[in-house]
Amino acid sequence: MNSYRYQDIYSKIKKSIETNHYRAGKLLPTQEQLANEFNVSRVTIKKALNCLEKENLIYTKQGSGTYVKPRLDKFPDNETLPLDYPVGVTYSHRDAKIQNQILKFDARMPSKKEKSALELNDSDPIYDIRRLRFVNDKVYSLEHTIIPTKIAPIDTKILEGSLYDYLGKRGLKITDAHRIIQALNATQEEAELLKIKKNTAILSINQVCYDQKARPFELSHSIFIGSQSKFGLDVHLN
Repeated sequence: MNSYRYQDIYSKIKKSIETNHYRAGKLLPTQEQLANEFNVSRVTIKKALNCLEKENLIYTKQGSGTYVKPRLDKFPDNETLPLDYPVGVTYSHRDAKIQNQILKFDARMPSKKEKSALELNDSDPIYDIRRLRFVNDKVYSLEHTIIPTKIAPIDTKILEGSLYDYLGKRGLKITDAHRIIQALNATQEEAELLKIKKNTAILSINQVCYDQKARPFELSHSIFIGSQSKFGLDVHLN
């Protein structure tokens, strides 16, 4: 048998999770059931499951079994957004009316900080994007996004819709994100754009997103109005 059979099984189970065949928060089939399904040993299944666990897609409860990790549907009130899953406004508010106002869209060479965060060469240009996001006709967030131009061609029409949807259609999948979260007070400029008073409480999230090949492809800074923002995080300890 091919010694990399477990990688094929890992890919198939992962696809079943992503397509909701194996539902978030629910039990996976047992190792024995999976071994029978794929006609392999339990050792091979265990290797595949280990890969999924390293990607934070599944977790094991001793004496209970292996579960698909809850993600977007774990906060059913549609107001609490998950902090442990890298998604955009369009993903987190699927049933809402989403609009984008482009404040800035340019291409330039990256700064030293941007080169380091996105692992770029001196000759790699980036897109500099600033958008105001609206949910159901109300100001929701202010976003500043940096993306290498080599990732994909981007224009204003694309930015008026979902950037992540567009990148997904081009084969890029968001798998991980590193986030730094701060509670701050709005500056005068931020307050004017978000239609709030200066020094109003805001939530600031700085983020680097990674694709399925562990490559950083986005550096962003998002600002949310404190009184309108609620984020949640599930913690599982082995």
